[in-house]
Amino acid sequence: MSSFFGVIEEFDRLLVRMEKGTVVFMLFTLMMISFIEVIARNFFKVGFLWIDEFMRVLVLWLAFVGGALCSEYARHMRVDVFLHYAKGRWKKYMRLTGSIFIIIICLVLFVASIKYIGYQMEATVSLILQGVPDWVIGLIIPYFFAVTILRALLSIKREVVGEEQIQLPIIGGAEELHKKSEHV
Repeated sequence: MSSFFGVIEEFDRLLVRMEKGTVVFMLFTLMMISFIEVIARNFFKVGFLWIDEFMRVLVLWLAFVGGALCSEYARHMRVDVFLHYAKGRWKKYMRLTGSIFIIIICLVLFVASIKYIGYQMEATVSLILQGVPDWVIGLIIPYFFAVTILRALLSIKREVVGEEQIQLPIIGGAEELHKKSEHV
């Protein structure tokens, strides 16, 4: 059983690296295309029709890939106010309950997104980005829900086993400065 979770966790680490690279690439591409479009329109009085559509697709994918990446650090669909005041076993139970809730909701939405993709495949429509079927663009939606379910399952495993949850690094925050001043 341990090797099974080891393989799943290694696969998740690979997904996280891919998602980080994808977010950086898409954000850079979005900024460059926007810059080129502004320069082309303002200085050369030329515009490209496909750029606006492509930028909408990039924003959609950036949102869902970024959301999937947030699920790695448990920075999604959670009310941290309650966790902040909970102590000990109550905090653990609240995390477990939250993860189970996330799995149930994302499972329902995953099934709905798969049906949506099926409807789009039957329609063979290309409304969002000309030349690209809409179902191809929409594939990011079931990916997001599947990855979020996977990471919620891994979070439950970590809670049950007692492993430390992955946390976002605090960079330049007040907490970091407070810790540094305590050590001096």
